[in-house]
Parts: sequence; C-alpha cells; structure tokens
Amino acid sequence: MTNSSNPIDLDFLTSVIGDDEEFKKELFVIFEDNAQRNIEKMEDALSTSNNNSWYMASHAFKGASASIGAMDLANLLEHAQKYPEETPEQKTELLNQIKSQLKAVIEFLKTV
Repeated sequence: MTNSSNPIDLDFLTSVIGDDEEFKKELFVIFEDNAQRNIEKMEDALSTSNNNSWYMASHAFKGASASIGAMDLANLLEHAQKYPEETPEQKTELLNQIKSQLKAVIEFLKTV
C-alpha cells in the first residue's frame, strides 16, 4: 500500500529516479504504453482462457507498476499473477479493479 492516498508512492519514485524531470516524463509514457498493452494481453488471456498468458501479462505489469511506486496496482497484479486459475468471473472482477487503479495512477501521473 502507498503511504498516503496517492496511487503512487512519490518518496519511492524519487528514491529510484531522483529529480530528473525529463526522465520521469519518459518513464511515465513508457509505463502507460506498456500498461495498455498488458491490459490488452490480460483481456485476451481472459477471453481465451489462457492462464499462462494471464500469468505472464500480470507478472510483467506488476513489475512495471512496482518500479514506479504504484504499489496498490502492483498488489492487485500480484494477486492476478499468483492465482491464474481463478474463474473467469473472478478474473473479470479483478481486471476491472486493475483498470480502475490504473486509471487513478495515470491521472495522478499527469499531476506530478
């Protein structure tokens, strides 16, 4: 969990990348692009019942989320990664939570 109500732990992020504003902007663009790709992969995995693809996409997405300090999002993705054999209904609910948290992260990144 983050230390505050923010979807990003800014102290963690600053400890990783410092105060390089240009690098931070590039990192956020890369994160958002990869996040959208991983969401699509998870949706495809869900629709085709491909548990391995679900695992791989959630694993990659979890690492990227943790690396920018999006710990709440990373925790949701860790659950997705640990339990790839959940029912389609459970995965759909979890994916909706992931999308909602991702939206909060992206909106927050625009203000940083």
